[in-house]
Amino acid sequence: MARLKFIQELKSLAHFRLDDDVAGTQAPANTPYLLEDLDSWAGKPVFNQAQVIDQLDMGAKIQGQTISYGFLDGTSGNTGGEYAGFSPLSETQKATTRDSMKLWDDLIAARFVEKNGSSADIVLGNTTTGPAQAWAYYPTEDGDPSTPQSSIWIADPDVNWTNEWVSYGGYGQSTMVHEIGHSLGLSHPGDYNFGADEDGDGVADPIRYGSDAEYAQDSQEYTIMSYFLNWETGSQAFDPSLLVPTNPQTPLLHDILTVQAKYGADPTTRAGSTVYFANSTAGNAVYDLEHNPFPYLSVYDAGGIDTFDFSTASTGVFLDLRPGAFSSASSGYLSLDEAAAAMAAYNALKPEGSPTTEWNPDFYNSWTSYLTSNGAGRVEGDTGVAGVTATLHRNISIAYNTVIENAIGGAARDYLVGNDVANLLKGNGGDDVLNGLGGNDLLWGGAGADEFRFFADSGIDTILDFRSGTDKIDLSEIDANTFAEGDQAFTFIGRGTFSHTAGELLSYSILGARFLAGDSDGDGLADFVIGIGGSSILQSDLFL
Repeated sequence: MARLKFIQELKSLAHFRLDDDVAGTQAPANTPYLLEDLDSWAGKPVFNQAQVIDQLDMGAKIQGQTISYGFLDGTSGNTGGEYAGFSPLSETQKATTRDSMKLWDDLIAARFVEKNGSSADIVLGNTTTGPAQAWAYYPTEDGDPSTPQSSIWIADPDVNWTNEWVSYGGYGQSTMVHEIGHSLGLSHPGDYNFGADEDGDGVADPIRYGSDAEYAQDSQEYTIMSYFLNWETGSQAFDPSLLVPTNPQTPLLHDILTVQAKYGADPTTRAGSTVYFANSTAGNAVYDLEHNPFPYLSVYDAGGIDTFDFSTASTGVFLDLRPGAFSSASSGYLSLDEAAAAMAAYNALKPEGSPTTEWNPDFYNSWTSYLTSNGAGRVEGDTGVAGVTATLHRNISIAYNTVIENAIGGAARDYLVGNDVANLLKGNGGDDVLNGLGGNDLLWGGAGADEFRFFADSGIDTILDFRSGTDKIDLSEIDANTFAEGDQAFTFIGRGTFSHTAGELLSYSILGARFLAGDSDGDGLADFVIGIGGSSILQSDLFL
């Protein structure tokens, strides 16, 4: 059996440093919004879903419809290998394990159960015998119910303190989710592993994205099984209160794809109507901003009318509801007192004599100001929409087989994008940009001067609170004349009727409700209709 070790040792922990020369706007990373739109990136091929599954699935799996796990409480007479330095997991580690198992359990048809003793399918223990953060064995598939099919070994926290960092995004929490992935039969995305010494010099070979990633999406933007930080593919996730990059908190987009192809998807997970993030009803603290203000995760949801709610966010959010898409959103910033408390708790985990950081008002204000401008630049680089001050970038993804219907923004400027079903998009405060895409959508801008964007396949959308002279309707992405070469602009003719001329845009009323309609093929019939409530509309309200 191949032993798999988690790459990120204590020495590789990265920290941010705030210098005077980086306190302004940082240019957005030179990456496309979705790598899947390209054939290659950074000299590497962009893999389709079938190729991703083939890359991440090592073949073996734990058999049966029930997967058991258990905590070793002794060596049972074993003296070699990991058992030589064995100690049982602490109660905190056990709680983290249970939470991490639940994250995988939510994804697949098989059911996870905790089992006493060493005969569980997956057994776990601490050890001092290895140099890595943690490691796991692939499933054996030997059919012997009296022996484990896989085992997970964690470097004793007394030796490697980062395994005590088990808050969401902490090294220890993310490590546990990663190692469970191995125990279920998921591999690293490439042919690399910590400790490999191919050149025989007695020193572990360096592992780098440029030389070791075999395809473009091998990063922790797409899979928790990767060794490479999400920065390699242009996203940015970190805990602003700790000045350190955060780690994936759940199985990510490609992990969900692969493990469900391997074990089948769970059709019952949050199958009712579910609210994620603010006002969460998801039943798991990782999807609740009160417990996890800086989410770095992927969402699988089996059904219902579901909502991404960031109404409590203090900074802007970019929410994209398309399956397989990424959003840039968090709660915003912690207060100075909250950030200081979080930093103190983090410092307390470190060995005595380790470097520590303490917040002061000037430092924290400079840091959050930098994040505001940096986040706005990154979202603008992705979407062309300026002023959306999201502090985290491409940190939330939606599983390919998941439909989220509704999105709610916060007090700042937000950009909300729907999908092909009927969406409700609510901007709340700020000068928001809303785009329902397909389906018959309801758009509510809220306070501020909002912009409503439409495409040719937008369906019959309704703006619930359009205000002439304040809000804008953008039709510039719709070709007004489908028979003419190029992209033509509409001509607004006000109230009236179509004259069988392609490119006409008019308004009309029915029972006090006003509508905007466009004829792009000159047949005298509306090719799209937008409801605008009872508001009148002027030429100056339109981007044509």
